[in-house]
This record gives sequence, C-alpha cells and structure tokens, in this order.
Amino acid sequence: MPTSKKTLAAVIDIGSNELRLKIAQRSKESTKYLESLTYDLSLGRDTFDTGKISFEKIDKACDVINNFRRVAEGYGIRNVRITATTAVREAANREYIIDQIKIKTNTLVKVYDDMEEKQHIYRLMTFLLGDMAADSALMVYNGSGNLGVSLITDGRVSYVQNIKTGPLRISETFEEVQEYSNEFRLVIDEYLTTFMTFMLDEMPKDIAHFIVSGHEMPMIAELCGCPAGEIVNRIPRRRFEELYGGIKNKTTGRLAEDYGVTPEKADLLLPAVIFCYKLMRMTKCEEIIFPAVFLSDALLFEELYPEETSALIKGYNKNILQSARTIAAKYRVPEPHYKTVVKFAGGIFDQMKKIHGLGSREKALLQAAAILRDVGKFVNMTGHHLHSYNIVLGCDIVGLSDLEKRIVANLCYYHSSNVPHMSDANYAAFRPSERVLVSKLAAILKLASALDRSHLQKFETIDVNIGADALTITALTNANADLERWAFSEKAAGFFEEVFGIKAVFKQKRVI
Repeated sequence: MPTSKKTLAAVIDIGSNELRLKIAQRSKESTKYLESLTYDLSLGRDTFDTGKISFEKIDKACDVINNFRRVAEGYGIRNVRITATTAVREAANREYIIDQIKIKTNTLVKVYDDMEEKQHIYRLMTFLLGDMAADSALMVYNGSGNLGVSLITDGRVSYVQNIKTGPLRISETFEEVQEYSNEFRLVIDEYLTTFMTFMLDEMPKDIAHFIVSGHEMPMIAELCGCPAGEIVNRIPRRRFEELYGGIKNKTTGRLAEDYGVTPEKADLLLPAVIFCYKLMRMTKCEEIIFPAVFLSDALLFEELYPEETSALIKGYNKNILQSARTIAAKYRVPEPHYKTVVKFAGGIFDQMKKIHGLGSREKALLQAAAILRDVGKFVNMTGHHLHSYNIVLGCDIVGLSDLEKRIVANLCYYHSSNVPHMSDANYAAFRPSERVLVSKLAAILKLASALDRSHLQKFETIDVNIGADALTITALTNANADLERWAFSEKAAGFFEEVFGIKAVFKQKRVI
C-alpha cells in the first residue's frame, strides 16, 4: 500500500554524470529513503567539451525521467521535483533542452544557479553537523563542474567562494594532456593553485575541521577503508594521505586496474582527491568529515520538514549579513557608518510592512546592500556607486542566488543620486516584478543613507511613523542636521514618493 502523500517526496536530479531519483519518507528519527536510483549519462562531458548537450542524450534523459516518474507514481507520488545544475545550466542550448524535457516528459525542470545549489546543500550540512558547525570549519562541496568553499566561524558562514572547476571539468579540459603526461598530478596541482592563491589569504591559520561533500566522496571513502554508511561519515586524515600518496603518480588506466573502478570513475578520482588534499592542508583537521548530502537530499528534507526548514532559512539569513560584513571589511568600509544605515533601513522597512508587502528575505537584501553600498570607494570616490555595483556582482555572498546578488548590486548602484530607469540596461534586464522590488528597496535605502550623510552618526535614535499620506521620520539629536536634511530632501524623498505614493518627511527633535 502506498504511504500517505503528506509523508513522501521525490526528487529527480539531472546531474553532470548521472540522473538520480530519490524517494524519501518523513519519520520521527530521520529521513527514510525508500528508493535511490541512478542512471549513468554524462551530460557534463558534452557541455564542458562542446558547450552544448546533444539531443541524443536529451532523448535518453527524457526516457530515464519518464521511467523514474513511473517508479514515483508507484508510491502514490505524482508531483516530482526535477532539478538540473551545472551541465544544463552552462549548456549553450539550455532553453531548448528544458523545452524538450517539458514536451517529452510533461514536467518542468528547475535549473539551479551555482549559489542556489550550494545554499540548499550548506543549510542541510550545517543542520546535520550540529555543534560541530559552531566551531571553525572549512566546508566544501566538490561538484562535478564546480567547487564550492565556505568558512564557518562561530557558527556562521563568513566566507564563500565558488570556483568553476571540478573533477569532470578537469578531466574534459585536460583530456589530451593526461594521455601524454607522466606527471598529470602536477598539471592539476598547478592549475588549482591559480584559483587558490587568493583564497589562502582569506583563510585563518587555525581551522579545526574539514567537511566535504561530493559525488566522488563515497568512492574515496571506500578506497580509504571507511565505507560511507551513515549520514555523517569520517575518514582519518592519515588514511586519506596514504590514498593520495598511492594514486598521485598513476595514470587513469592504472587507477582503474589497481583500485577496481571503472575507467569513467578513474578519470574523476585523481582530480577529486587532489582537490580534497589541497583544501585539507589549509586546516588542522585530524579527519575528513563527509556528510552524504547532495542537492536532492536537501530538497527532500525541505519538502518533508517545512518547519525545520523555515527555521534554518531564518538563521541562514544572518549568514548573508555576516558575509556582507566580511566583504565590507576587505574594502575598508567604515563599520560605524554602515551599522547605522543598516539599523535605520531595518527600522523603516519594519514600519512599512503594510505598504511595501515584503518579507524577511527582502529585508536581508536591503540590509546587505546597506553594508556593501560604499565598497566602490575603495576603487575611486568618483562614481563609487558604479564601482560598488561591479564589486558586488563579482563577489560570492553567502546565501544569495545570482538573482538576489544582482538585486543587491543594483541597490548599491541606486543608493545615492541615481534613480532606477528603464534606460539603464542593468535595471531593464529585470522582470517587471523584480524591477518593482529593486525600486521599493532602493527608495528605503536612499532614506536610510541620507540619515547618516555626514558619516558622523548624529542621531541617537529615529522614530518612524506612517500616516495616511506621509512617512514621518523624527530624529533625536542636538547636533546640526542640515546636511542630513538636505540629503533627505534632495536625494531621497522625491523617489520615495514616486514609488510608494506617500511623502517622506524629516523632523528633528532636540534632546532635553
């Protein structure tokens, strides 16, 4: 008998190396997996080699998806989430692929951007790790085509870096080199060093833990004599170093022969081990912690445990601001000033809930922009809003999708004199609803920025009141506030009224 739909969920993941189906059931102890099926289909080799996925492989993928859906229907599950990541995301014919899957399987595919994918995975990993996540840790997701690295300090993700490389991408990129090189390990090592040099400067020297997830990790654990059988697994550092020493100078053919793996898996083994080895050496760990967590697991957890997920998301929003503060410090943004603007922006946002209709996620974007809007002054004071925009676009911010990062970058662009306009390519590129969001948040950020225009934190506190036709901000101070009054009137109030249809009024109240 099929179990109740309310306790079941299914996810089909279109990965770079294989298609995967996972069906899980909610239970009191932990997620119980009822099915875990895979079908080898290397879409990533097409994408990384030619830039496009062949329609022959898409036809095969559609057949597999239809078969997987029939398995899910046997459990009474009709709404199956279908996801795709690097291979589909980076394919030049991505839109055609999604269209063909829709036509041939009658399903919609959700293509996750790189940061979205890592965000779901990191959230579940930190949840499973519990107290360990409160200590310093280097957390890595070793994907087939992308490497995600994040730093946990004091229970918060303070740094994140996504690198466009991975075992499958390396294998495809250096396929010819591998055939004639006797020291292919050195080729990979030197190639990775070009990505990791700047990362080393960002990392503290006393990281306690090394946490890795990735589709090659079960194979690595098996070869280390530590087969993965738990949700959180461990590989002693000594055993991993022995594995590295044993394989580092071997060819793919020799690896397949000596370790009893397929040639396809042997292609990925050496790059995956080298990635782990180089990153592990940034830490003082005594063991590699390996949570068996992939995107499909994270999505199943979110469907089956919505209340726990809601709490995780709420806590994860704090990581966004921590990451923004780390970037602001790098670009020498004065902390007292941005803290004041963050406080004012949050206060205005909270009092306007009935008018703007936005939630906690949008508030996090507003406050991240309040922290980052002046990073461009590090480049040049002239046109710093444009420099801030470009810097934010070029950074990885913990917990933000690519779309959300673009929103924050645009808020930085419009925080001062400029206003959003359809003649701006960066603004016009958004969908209508996204443009409205940018304008709403920019209008609030402009008010908050104006209230500390002097960077002197003149106001001990502000009082925000909403009336029928005006938002009134009363500032408590005995200081001269003429500069703030001018900035409020000339640079912020007009756009605020244009967006929300009510006036913005500034009043000063002296301290008795």
